[in-house]
Amino acid sequence: MPKISIIMPSLNVVSYIRECMESVICQTLEEIEVLCVDAGSTDGTWEVLEEYARKDRRIRLIKSSKKSYGYQMNRGIEEASGEYIGIVETDDFILPEMYERLYLCAKENDAEVVKSDFDVFTTLEDGERIFLRYSLKKYSCITYNTLYKAEDYRNHKQTIDVFIWNGIYKKNFLKENQILFQETPGAAFQDCGFRYQVALNLKRGFFLEDSFYRYRRDNINSSTYNNKCVLFNLMECQNLLKVAKRTGKTSKEQMSFLAKEIAIIAHRPYVELLTWSQPAKESKEALDGFRILLKSFMDQGLLGRASVTREEWLEIRMFIENPECYAYYAQLKAEIAAQEIKGFLKNIAGKRQVILFGSGYVGSCVYCLIRNNGIENIVAFCDNNRSKWKSSYMGYEVISPEDAVMFYPDAYFLITVMGHSKEIERQLQTFGVDRKRIGVYGFTTFPMDCTNIVMRACDNRS
Repeated sequence: MPKISIIMPSLNVVSYIRECMESVICQTLEEIEVLCVDAGSTDGTWEVLEEYARKDRRIRLIKSSKKSYGYQMNRGIEEASGEYIGIVETDDFILPEMYERLYLCAKENDAEVVKSDFDVFTTLEDGERIFLRYSLKKYSCITYNTLYKAEDYRNHKQTIDVFIWNGIYKKNFLKENQILFQETPGAAFQDCGFRYQVALNLKRGFFLEDSFYRYRRDNINSSTYNNKCVLFNLMECQNLLKVAKRTGKTSKEQMSFLAKEIAIIAHRPYVELLTWSQPAKESKEALDGFRILLKSFMDQGLLGRASVTREEWLEIRMFIENPECYAYYAQLKAEIAAQEIKGFLKNIAGKRQVILFGSGYVGSCVYCLIRNNGIENIVAFCDNNRSKWKSSYMGYEVISPEDAVMFYPDAYFLITVMGHSKEIERQLQTFGVDRKRIGVYGFTTFPMDCTNIVMRACDNRS
């Protein structure tokens, strides 16, 4: 029996499928099976999969009769013979040691689910790739290296990791708890219901701090950029409530947990969508559907002030009780967020040379945000840490502040070292750098924002 069955749903991903397949078949864990579930590709993807299947007996090809991510995943789970299930989306790729590390951790801890950090990446027009670590601890408040269970989610001792492909799931756990995907058409947001079914039923879960999965952000056809996200999320939440009722996950604690999560899903993705895109026409009706759900939760005593933060409660109340006011608020909030980033990018684009002061994580995020939006005037990284001098960072040699001022006397310095900006400003001024040529970065360091290719469509320079 294979240790892990890797399910790979595909539809017209010929540009990415070879890199993805190579990363999977080259796993250091050899006892795997690869289930390629294709939904009728017409661009040559199927032919590439056939080529790999002829070379590797571990690969099984399955033709899906439906163009549905959920159906493809359920077919894969049904066909899988491995002890654990892994998921690789076919425009992404993984590191060679991913499944060996996850499997060993699962066996050592007798875990039903093991997940880890991952990297998001984007490809620039010149072919350069930028990778940013997505830390589950930082962005999802996850606790590493400890067992957790369903009660920990409900008691706020653990939070939801919204991604599904950065881990493995014991097949018996999925089967015994009837955990499946909703088989709606398309491939957008059908992981939503799955992750909450896992959270409701989990007895032994584990998070690793290491990063193995590489999540692509430069595919404009990815579901993450779909402007029907509100509608899809509503469908997932409605189905999740049906599944909870069918499987008996209806205690007050369980339903209160779902109510809180659905309340956040109801409006947060909508504001994010408004920031860079135009919501689909179905969004208004979907928002009304969410209002009905949330009002029902409140009437049943499942959703209240104690469930969420003060700001979240304000937004939920406004969302339910005054849709017109909420629409204005959401639009304004999105516009302000977009204008701040656009203004920053316009300012940076107007500089002839830019030096990023700080070669740490924030520096990499700023570099990605700038380069991902077509701005190519970064000339160097500098840092006060002597041990980094003459080392390479993001393809640049890290230089000392003194050398930066000497070699680039007219450059604009953008400080990316949080917490030390005032000291660095004074330092640069003592070197003769005019205050007008010094800026401090104070915007997003969220990897999904910094790699958002929808932003490229915005005119950042006008």
